Amino acid sequence: MKRTIISYIKFAGAGLIASLADNLTYFILNHLGVADSWALVAARIVSLIVNFFLLKTAVFQHGSRHDSFPRYVLLVIFSTTVIYFLMQWLKPLLPGLDPVFIKMGLEFIMNFFNYAVSRFFVFDDRKAEHGHEA
Repeated sequence: MKRTIISYIKFAGAGLIASLADNLTYFILNHLGVADSWALVAARIVSLIVNFFLLKTAVFQHGSRHDSFPRYVLLVIFSTTVIYFLMQWLKPLLPGLDPVFIKMGLEFIMNFFNYAVSRFFVFDDRKAEHGHEA
């Protein structure tokens, strides 16, 4: 249990660093005159790569699959799609609430799902759960 808590804290920290990389990339490209849409796409790609690298090297070091990156990309696409559709469903139900707060709440909840999927599907970190070191 302690190992899981520490792993989750690292997971959250990696997400924070990836978010900073996302926003910094967007800020720089935007100020260089790159169109918003391209700056956003580039920022998300940088964020995805930074987060994957941190998860693979600092969070789930014990479980490293050869196909982790495509699995991670699928998880990001799936999570983004779920959040998008849930936002579309919740916005009319919560008309007085700013959509940013709806998105933040959904991302908070999805974060726990993403951790579990990252741990057991993307990186297969079950060896660490049983105390086996790679």
